[in-house]
Amino acid sequence: MAVIELTEENLESSIAESAVLLIDFWRPGCGPCMVFGPLFEKASESHPDLTFAKCNTHEQPGIAMAFGIQAVPTLAVFKDRALIFQQPGALPPAALEELIEKVRQLDMDALREEAGEARTEPGQKEGPDGAPPPPAQESKTVTLAVEAGEGMAHLAGDHLLRRQGVTREFIESARQGAGAAHEVLSFYDRLRQLIRDVGGSQAREEAARLHAGWAFDPDRDLADLDAETRSEARAVLRAIKDLLAD
Repeated sequence: MAVIELTEENLESSIAESAVLLIDFWRPGCGPCMVFGPLFEKASESHPDLTFAKCNTHEQPGIAMAFGIQAVPTLAVFKDRALIFQQPGALPPAALEELIEKVRQLDMDALREEAGEARTEPGQKEGPDGAPPPPAQESKTVTLAVEAGEGMAHLAGDHLLRRQGVTREFIESARQGAGAAHEVLSFYDRLRQLIRDVGGSQAREEAARLHAGWAFDPDRDLADLDAETRSEARAVLRAIKDLLAD
């Protein structure tokens, strides 16, 4: 099934009519989004019975507000009209497949019975300023414990990051968090995986293309970080340049 574009007009029907709905929240110029997007679309081809949707947070700010999106990419998953997973960060391919398998196996009736919650019927009121209503969350998202950051745990031993002085403490904090530090580290990891998994000049050309299209301004996007975190984020940016130059 082709990936659909999620809008305020089709949000409620997409949730109501899809047995399983996966939503990729993204924005133009986001490096990790540019890497995760093709993986998400490839997964849609492998799972044609599931509904895959993309939501441009710049064009659909009302939906982004309703879901409380603070960082992109963010992946949200509905099953049987219940929000069962929402996590910022670009999942690696294996983690995305693991998540989809867990979604398939999740027994919603048993989960509702265990939680003591009744099925929520459609017909929610609009949110503030006419925004789409927040999604009904009948089960806790922690039910599906697939951490977006798990795919970056290995970076603690990465030689390029160590050469630039990036500490384990920064990596642990950034991979589990959101915002600019997470985006920088996630983008480094995606480029690293691309070069490692594909290899050769084709992979480096693709990595360079993604880097060129990454609308990240260190002076602007790192301004709100504390001095120490900002310094380490800049060290990751230097490691990205080393990665592309190697």
